[in-house]
Amino acid sequence: MDEGPGTALRRVRRSKAKRNRAWLVTTAVGVTLLVVSAIVFAVSAGTKGLTAHAEAVHIADETLRVATVARAQVAMANHFASIHRELQVDVEDQMRTSAEQAGAALDLMALGIDQLELSGGEVGNDLATAFADFDRLSREVLALIESDNSVAANAIVAEQLEGPYATAFTLLQTERDRQLDAVARSDETMARMGDVAQVLLALLIPGGMIIIYRELTLRMQRQAELTMRLEAERAVSKVREDFVANASHELRTPLTIVYGMAQVIESDPEVSESVRELATTITNEAEDLHRMVEDLLTTSQLDADALKYVIEDVRTIDEIDEVVAPMIRNGGAIETHAEEAVVAVDRMRQRQILRNLISNARKYGGAELRLSGRISGGAYEWTVADNGDGVPREIEERLFQRFVHRGSLVTAPGGVGIGLSIVRALVEGMGGTIDYARKGGWTQFRVLVPLSASNENLNAGTRDRQVPDRSGPMTHSASILGERAGV
Repeated sequence: MDEGPGTALRRVRRSKAKRNRAWLVTTAVGVTLLVVSAIVFAVSAGTKGLTAHAEAVHIADETLRVATVARAQVAMANHFASIHRELQVDVEDQMRTSAEQAGAALDLMALGIDQLELSGGEVGNDLATAFADFDRLSREVLALIESDNSVAANAIVAEQLEGPYATAFTLLQTERDRQLDAVARSDETMARMGDVAQVLLALLIPGGMIIIYRELTLRMQRQAELTMRLEAERAVSKVREDFVANASHELRTPLTIVYGMAQVIESDPEVSESVRELATTITNEAEDLHRMVEDLLTTSQLDADALKYVIEDVRTIDEIDEVVAPMIRNGGAIETHAEEAVVAVDRMRQRQILRNLISNARKYGGAELRLSGRISGGAYEWTVADNGDGVPREIEERLFQRFVHRGSLVTAPGGVGIGLSIVRALVEGMGGTIDYARKGGWTQFRVLVPLSASNENLNAGTRDRQVPDRSGPMTHSASILGERAGV
């Protein structure tokens, strides 16, 4: 059914609106995914930064603690050394313990400074120098105490040690406070990210549900429209099929009467030659019209998947007489070379196939026409050939499709463009194949049909017949098996 301009325009608009809607949905989903991805990456980076700053704060606190312990233990060791020197009291064990604890604390302090730098803390030159001076002076004090030079050790503690310790402690506290501020800022940023994510989720989930519901609703509407359209198409197709079937059946009766009356007139010896020629013309046209009606009815049955096949054993020689003899009235000879065999086919459908191919060759082919048959492997090959110009190259690939005609003609003379498509459907329905070839100046349509199992018991033979036009008698001639000159 042809579309009007308004219907086509509405279809274009619906298609454009559908594309726009799909573009908007895709864009919204893409933007949402980008925002969600950005939030995920930002939260991940913020988490890493927060962890690094928190670790730096912890290391700074631990370093301050061990620095304080080191300072106290150095002072304690120096104090025990002074008591031993001035009061001659045996406090060597306490002095040695304090010195060992001071050395361990100094080692931990140096390790803390290195870890602080690795964790991302800022260990400037002033901080590093102050801790290095404090470590050096503390170890020098411990060495003097061990060598029993408490006077020099006491002088270093009183005059030099406090300055580097105070500087290092102050700078390390400043770095710890800076890291604490960074932790607070990271925590605040992540809190804002969390708020944004909550808002997006609060909007995205309902929005997504609305979009999904809308798309589902539109899809259900389109599905309902397609179902209604399909039902309407089925109804129209059913009406068309019924009309074709009924028209075909109704046309058969008057065609049979016309054909029969024309044959009666044609066979009457008392009628004039001009009347006989008119009757022959009527007979030929009635035969063509009968084939068209048969093709239309077959097409309707194929479309409705209602075509049934009655497979039986059929002798090929018998089929030649049934198919060719009624067609000699069209004029011109039909040469046949048939190898006797038994095939497993639907008898009526095989005759329809051969009639359509012969009729097609007589309408569009050359003056010479040949029908041949031979056993080919496990099948029987029918070949209808003519010496015409063949099929134009531009339609060779579409030759067995419906409504394919020569050149740009809408309708080929004497046909409706469905003959070859019906032939292919019938051949394939019986388990066979058909192809087209151009060899040695001859156009060939080759049909392969299955051989019957009873064919093995049949004595092979060949019958060659020359079926002339109406002006000459039928003649029989013997030939060598398989001789098919030019075919």
